[in-house]
Amino acid sequence: MNKFPLLIGLFALAMTAQVQAFQTENERNAARQAELDRACEAARAVNLAPFRQQAFVECMNSDRSTDTAEDCKRKTEGANLNIQGGGTRFYDLPACVEAFEFRKAHPNRS
Repeated sequence: MNKFPLLIGLFALAMTAQVQAFQTENERNAARQAELDRACEAARAVNLAPFRQQAFVECMNSDRSTDTAEDCKRKTEGANLNIQGGGTRFYDLPACVEAFEFRKAHPNRS
């Protein structure tokens, strides 16, 4: 009796289980990363709110602009308000550091 086809079948079954486990782990990691990213952006939004409000007031009080309140709101509500000569603000918050560290520890291996 030739056992080779049986061994091939068992090997294929074992590999299928490994692939499924790997995909499940990737899905869990992706879900966790999305959760951490949302927490980071929520923390940033809280810290950016005063800067966005200040930018809105400056937009409304500008003598050189004809922007309406709606225009100023649209211009400032999603602004990251980058640091002059640098990157975006508040990625050093604990929630953002945690998201970055998780991303670094769990690179997308799909």
